[in-house]
Order: sequence, then structure tokens, then C-alpha cells
Amino acid sequence: MANVIIREESRKEDVEYIAKKYGIDTRDPVMREAAEVAAARTNEAVKMANTRRRYY
Repeated sequence: MANVIIREESRKEDVEYIAKKYGIDTRDPVMREAAEVAAARTNEAVKMANTRRRYY
């Protein structure tokens, strides 16, 4: 069984934004993967921050 990643348009836009901001060459597969991971982790952190209860 192959690992297949189905990319959504919003994820693609996030990756392009991260790549542009950090000057990542998206033609390099390793650097594109790094941008994808950074975008995914950033989105996870933002979602967690929105659902976290604040006690102050």
C-alpha cells in the first residue's frame, strides 16, 4: 500500500505562503516537504490556541 497525500487547496496555499516568507525553493522536494510540515504544524498550533481556555 502506498502512502498517498491528497492535498487540499487551502493546504497548498499555506505551503506556498510559508515557502515565500522563508525563501524556500519549492522545486526542491526536501525543502517543499519542510514547508508542508511547517505549514501543517502552524495550523495545528493556531487551532489549539483557539480552543484553549484562558483563565485570566
